[in-house]
Amino acid sequence: MTNPELEAEFKAELGALLKKYGATLSAEDHYNGYPECGEDVRMTVDIPTIWEDGEVIRNGVEIDLGTYLD
Repeated sequence: MTNPELEAEFKAELGALLKKYGATLSAEDHYNGYPECGEDVRMTVDIPTIWEDGEVIRNGVEIDLGTYLD
């Protein structure tokens, strides 16, 4: 498998997983504006709460992926 093929396969599978949960993936500096703290870039997945007829069907969650995921 070539690098472009592997990249496309990975992105497709990741996209399908995010779509399955209606999730978003983001990376941001959590201490933006505080230069003395340096950078603290974190990757997080946000899965929204699902409501149906005023009742929670699934609780939402924010998952901090940190710098390493096994």
